Amino acid sequence: MSKISSKQLATAFVASRLTTEMIMIPGELIRYGSDRFIAILIAKLMVLLLYLPLLLLTRKYKGDNFVSAAIRRNRIYGIILSIIFGVVLTSVTVNSVLNLQLYITDTLLGELLLISGVALITGASVYGAVKGVSAVTRTAVFGTSIFGFLIILIIITMSDKMDFSYLYPATIEDGNYFFRAFVSEVSCNSEILIFAVLCKNIESKPNKTVYYSLAVIFVLLELVNLIYNLILGPYLNELEYPLYVISSLSDIVIFQRLDGIDAIVWLLCGIIKIALLFTSMKEIYTTASKKPKAIWFLIIYALLVTFICMITGSDRRYYDLLQTVLHTAVPLVIAGTVIPLLVLFTGKKKPQKEENYEKD
Repeated sequence: MSKISSKQLATAFVASRLTTEMIMIPGELIRYGSDRFIAILIAKLMVLLLYLPLLLLTRKYKGDNFVSAAIRRNRIYGIILSIIFGVVLTSVTVNSVLNLQLYITDTLLGELLLISGVALITGASVYGAVKGVSAVTRTAVFGTSIFGFLIILIIITMSDKMDFSYLYPATIEDGNYFFRAFVSEVSCNSEILIFAVLCKNIESKPNKTVYYSLAVIFVLLELVNLIYNLILGPYLNELEYPLYVISSLSDIVIFQRLDGIDAIVWLLCGIIKIALLFTSMKEIYTTASKKPKAIWFLIIYALLVTFICMITGSDRRYYDLLQTVLHTAVPLVIAGTVIPLLVLFTGKKKPQKEENYEKD
């Protein structure tokens, strides 16, 4: 797999996390008030702590991810950890596909068969995974740039509708909501799973990916949350896709048609995120099996994801259960922190000759 820079992957993480913000967070966890500003801040500090085992792993096992370092110690041990990690990664992928499919149905295409939406998303994501992480991250640069431009355009065109009286100092009165919002913010950082696998494909200083992406995402999330509060105020509690609604409220005629354009851009960024998840699963397979070609594996895996999506998406109870489990952040912590922590102390470095060979 081709090498990428830390800035490229950080940009892809920004696109991924912003997509989650726009289309995948349950409406009840985007509430008007000061609570979420604080929840975002504390959540980002917590996520930085969760990344710590991975950051240490990339320093100790340079050029490796958790899979290769574990398999080098013991093949069966590495495969077992990869399977556990893969289950979590697959659940996040299924959830992302279903949420994106629901978003398409609600904003772009109206009535859309579940199988059609899922097939469209998985097909595009598999294509991205086949092209490789370099191609996906290059596309992410384009998508993130347009995303940022749309946010700036929203601020400019909606400035006359911002009501600063909506902002006022307030204590956290609903501790239950604050805790759920904090945990949800942590659980939405599925980029930690991608970094755990793709860190070996970063040319140098992979740790910078984490520092860059977390800092930029923190600023952008707080900015977007500020826009929500200034424009929508208490009405924010009633909306499922706040920024989509805001983009359709502008008095500028040409901008009223951009509510469809921004939805398409967010769809692109959503596919970028899912393509990174597929790419990560492909990397796990190629590392564990030592087979460089993985097209057939990706096709079979895409069919599996589609099958699970059809089962989960066809019954609201299964979908809600998946959402509930993932929003506890427990699967994310197990795969993104506990497994790398185990490998940090039990993995094995590359032989010196192998390292020198790769440098040459």
